[in-house]
Amino acid sequence: MKNLVCLLVVPALALTLTGCWTPPNAHVQPPGEPRLIQSGVPAGNNHVRATVQSVQDSQRVLNLKLADGTLLACTVSPSVENFSQVQAGDQVKVALDLKLAVYVLKDGRLPGAGGKDEAIPFTALVQTVDPSYRLLKVQFTNGQTAELKAGLDAKLLEMQPGDAVVLQSAEATAIHIENK
Repeated sequence: MKNLVCLLVVPALALTLTGCWTPPNAHVQPPGEPRLIQSGVPAGNNHVRATVQSVQDSQRVLNLKLADGTLLACTVSPSVENFSQVQAGDQVKVALDLKLAVYVLKDGRLPGAGGKDEAIPFTALVQTVDPSYRLLKVQFTNGQTAELKAGLDAKLLEMQPGDAVVLQSAEATAIHIENK
């Protein structure tokens, strides 16, 4: 009889408890005045799969289309030896070093000089911040999420869910061509 009670009660309890959890929401207004928290936040060792849209050899630039449809232009580090083998249409796995700027915005704007608000074209919103592991989980404007490893000098204790993230630059530090 006890086994039958356990078989009925335990699943019901588990279902009840799972209903208490809610996922992080990036669409909250962070507290405080609109401001730039930090510019040039390094986020390295981010590996993405993409399709090469075009290659600009002279400038060492790759135009990539990520799996979620996002277009990204990145410079390619001089240390990447196989850059000359990359061609448009290749499926690649790229290690990216990113530079981010993180803002607290009010309705997507930052107060500017002379009372003129400046629109900030952000690409993502912070979902969660984990300072102990230096992780930022962000949600892009298309709904996709990513976890980024921030550099040692990132002011993670000042960042909160809802902060706006702007991609300032992306540099490919390694490229693996998957379809050759």
